[in-house]
Amino acid sequence: MKNMRRLSFVFTLILCSFIFVGCGASNNTNKSLNDNLVNESNENSSKETEDEKDKLNKLEEDKNNLEENKESIEENKYIINEEISSKNKNGIKIVLDPGHSKKPGTEKEKISPDSDEMKLKDTSGSVGLISKKNEYEIAMDVTLKLKELLERDGYTVVLTKDNAETLLSSIERAEVGNKENANLMIRIHCDSFSNSSAKGASMLVPKQRGYITKEISEKSIEYGKNIIEEYTKKTGLNNRGLQYRSDLTGFNWSKIPVVLLELGFISNPEEDKFLSSEENISTIAEGIKNGIEKINFK
Repeated sequence: MKNMRRLSFVFTLILCSFIFVGCGASNNTNKSLNDNLVNESNENSSKETEDEKDKLNKLEEDKNNLEENKESIEENKYIINEEISSKNKNGIKIVLDPGHSKKPGTEKEKISPDSDEMKLKDTSGSVGLISKKNEYEIAMDVTLKLKELLERDGYTVVLTKDNAETLLSSIERAEVGNKENANLMIRIHCDSFSNSSAKGASMLVPKQRGYITKEISEKSIEYGKNIIEEYTKKTGLNNRGLQYRSDLTGFNWSKIPVVLLELGFISNPEEDKFLSSEENISTIAEGIKNGIEKINFK
């Protein structure tokens, strides 16, 4: 009986040992599984992070490529436009006619081929109210600067004369444009009036008379409008608009589109100061050039 109890006790101890070992093994197995799951999760998380980085890098690369392509397109567009503009300008011939002369003559000439009315061939023009600068000086300064700007942009430019000393009649000036068969002749002048409060720039354009046909008149009006708008915009001077004239010799003998730009009133103290200043010559010339560039020559 006593032996049986001992055996039962020993058996119980052995059974408990097995149970304990089994539980320990189970815990170790669970721990191992948990560790594996954590590691796998970390690996997956790391992989997802790398994938996201790759996607972000790809998006950034695509964005950069898009920006580069956009810049390239804009650059090519600019080059193409410049080439087209340059080609257009290369075929355009402009005659510039600086108004008046330093020593005008007393001879007269017919105002128009269809009239016996006579006018002086040339005059010395007006004088600045404050600056005392002659109109012919301002006209020549602006003309030479405008020639420089236009030629730089690809236009062909012809001057009726390149100095204020040369005496040239209005018919002779018109004949320069006719001989060159220019796209446009621009006559450069300054305005003047007895009332010093008068101010602003004007664009004189030809009516039908003499050699001025309906087509030439219409082109002159269209071209003149572009120039006066851009000129006054650039200089800030008041735009007095278009004036339609049939009494100007230089118009009536012209066989090409022709306009006369009155830069402003040198009889007005403020405009005299502006027009006579060497510092403003470039601005004045640029304003005229801007207007020429807007013209759709036909």
